[in-house]
Amino acid sequence: MLPFSTYLIDLDGVIYRGNTLLPGAQDFLSWLQANQKKYLFLTNNSFAGASEVLSKLQRLGIPTDASHVLGAGQATVQSIARRYPGANVYLVGEQPMRDLLTQHGLHPIDDEIDSDPSRASIVLVGLDRTFDYTKLTRAILAIRAGARFIAINRDALLPVANGIVPGCGTMVAAIEAGVDVAPEVIGKPEPGLFHEAMHLLGSRPDETVMIGDVLAVDIKGGQAAGVHTLLVLSGNTSRADLERSAIKPEYVYQDVAEVLRQEA
Repeated sequence: MLPFSTYLIDLDGVIYRGNTLLPGAQDFLSWLQANQKKYLFLTNNSFAGASEVLSKLQRLGIPTDASHVLGAGQATVQSIARRYPGANVYLVGEQPMRDLLTQHGLHPIDDEIDSDPSRASIVLVGLDRTFDYTKLTRAILAIRAGARFIAINRDALLPVANGIVPGCGTMVAAIEAGVDVAPEVIGKPEPGLFHEAMHLLGSRPDETVMIGDVLAVDIKGGQAAGVHTLLVLSGNTSRADLERSAIKPEYVYQDVAEVLRQEA
């Protein structure tokens, strides 16, 4: 029996793979709910909302709502708002992130009317498909003037239907090349997303387990946050990969169906 009250759960490779629901996913969610477990699906998504994730889960037959999905973008804004209430934020990002900053009482200064980077106390970098030389320059100048450099994640590439496109990490790297400080990163494998998840759920690390399929992202991040770790082999990691890796989870199961059989 897994002695945990709180479950942090990766999605792709754990609950689904591509557009296919993985074995045991529906039953595992039903078990969490029936046993009154606290849980959050975690994603490194650098957009603000969880609507796309929710739509996919519901389409695949997983009944859940926004209270059970936490993206790195949302976690980053919530972390900033708690630590730096009312801060001026120079945003490299898109409209959903700008809206989320405003909703949390923060002040984005990235528009053309009010874009003086020297007013920023924080530079926040997410995925921005309109990223250009002007935004790069303003972000670099703000950080060099003393603004705190915070990135949602370091994912250099983002998978899309027809291949890949540059991700948030590509923009982070471009800005980092022009400053003399490394960013604080919230998304996996850094511990910030896990800490924010536990803050939202009112949970402690010793009662929390991270379930993921990638050793260097999910398991490494969980270990950095001090939570328990459970690897499933239904995604990107094989047993041979696990044997070669220096990163060792506490628990290993074939998939969440096997986790559920152990809990039955």
